Amino acid sequence: MAVAALSAAAACSGSSGHKVAVKPAAVETPSATPSPKPAPVLADALTGGSAKGGPVVAVKIDNAPLARPFQKGIGRASVVYEELVEGGLTRFLAVYEVKASGTADVGPVRSARESDVGVLRAYDNPPLGFSGANTGVLAIFRSAQRSGWLKDGSYDDFSRAYRLGSQRADARNFFVDLGKLSTLNPTNKVKDVGFTFSPGTPTTGVATASAVAAFSTVTRVGLTYSAATHTWSITQNGTPMPGVAPANIVVQRVAIQHSRFVDVHGQPTPYTKTTGSGAVTILRDGQRLTGTWKRTSYGATRYYNAAGKQISLRPGKTWVLLLPTSGSLAF
Repeated sequence: MAVAALSAAAACSGSSGHKVAVKPAAVETPSATPSPKPAPVLADALTGGSAKGGPVVAVKIDNAPLARPFQKGIGRASVVYEELVEGGLTRFLAVYEVKASGTADVGPVRSARESDVGVLRAYDNPPLGFSGANTGVLAIFRSAQRSGWLKDGSYDDFSRAYRLGSQRADARNFFVDLGKLSTLNPTNKVKDVGFTFSPGTPTTGVATASAVAAFSTVTRVGLTYSAATHTWSITQNGTPMPGVAPANIVVQRVAIQHSRFVDVHGQPTPYTKTTGSGAVTILRDGQRLTGTWKRTSYGATRYYNAAGKQISLRPGKTWVLLLPTSGSLAF
């Protein structure tokens, strides 16, 4: 979700010198001065890299307190969306570029939500790995697949991509192999989800070394900047997330409403609205930049500052906090 569209073309080399044709032939012909080599054109729309990523897959990953000791592979994702679920908890929608992330399994994989369809509409028909959903949400996913918005890579329909992990007090752990999941759409290449990138430290931001985003009274996400690595470490209710170190944190303030569905305990399922506009805070390079996010229909999400210019991210991985407007962000 983000700002100006990135070109998918590879970097062009500068033109080489040529002999200039001059008459009469007796006149010596000097070599033309080579033109400057242009800067590489970014090809990876998700990380700002110069090489195309892909194929792209998405996985729904558990973030309940009992799941955290078993979490695996989240740090390899190019983009992670953290979104509100029942009981004030959060869950992750992690997007991987299999070429860069490898094929090892990730998880624990849990059930999907209606909001995920809206988020993934910006991607190019990605396979989504998830384990279970109520019948109403499954019907929405089946419809989305028929419309070409995503591929159903659920445990129920594509079990050979999954392995069963240990039993814990509240659930069984399932893990999915990214390589196997990617076979559902092996040519998936994301062109533009709205991110645009620029190196260097912004000159218009406010120095920020740490922040805390509260999704609810029971979920607080801590963020701490490392100048040595130009990345952010993340904690969930004070518990560090090993191997998770994105270059960018996007705090996107969103409206939350009750969906048509409830969970197995009868609690209303939150629906995260990711179209329209709202406030955004972007953390990069130890700076915070504020502005507005905008998304028409279900296309790319773009970020603008007060002057109407697009806010760029640092090349690298990005963590998007879909923070409810009822939540808080403190520095």
